[in-house]
Amino acid sequence: MNIALRGTLSVVALCSLSACATTIVDTAPTTTLVPPTTVVPTGTETELFAQLQTTIGEMSKAISDSNGALAKTKLAEIRTLWEVLQPEIADRGDQFMQDMQRIVDLAISSVERNRPADADKSLRFLSLVIETL
Repeated sequence: MNIALRGTLSVVALCSLSACATTIVDTAPTTTLVPPTTVVPTGTETELFAQLQTTIGEMSKAISDSNGALAKTKLAEIRTLWEVLQPEIADRGDQFMQDMQRIVDLAISSVERNRPADADKSLRFLSLVIETL
C-alpha cells in the first residue's frame, strides 16, 4: 500500500508541476537594425582642428544638458576626427602627440564617466593648442 501511495503522489506531483510551465508570447514588433554610416572627415589640418574644437564644444554642451545619447555621438565623431588628424600631425613630435592624446582622453572620460569638467578642460586645452598653430 505504501508503494501504491508513493506512485500516486509521484504522478500527481508530475502532473501539477507540468501545469506550472511558463509560456511566453512575444508580441513585440521586429525591426531591422541599420548600421549607421560613418563619414570620414576631410580637410586641412587647420580645418580638422576647427572641426574637433566645434565637436568637443557640442559634446560639452550635451553633457551639461544631460543628453547622453548626443554626447556619445559627438564622442564618436571626436574619435574619428582624431584618427584622421593623427597622421597629419605626427611630424610635430612626440610631446605634441601626447598633449593631443591627453585632450582626446579628457573628452573620452567626460562621456564615459559623466564628468562635465573633463569636457570643459578638453575644450580649453584644445583652444590653447589651436592658438599656437
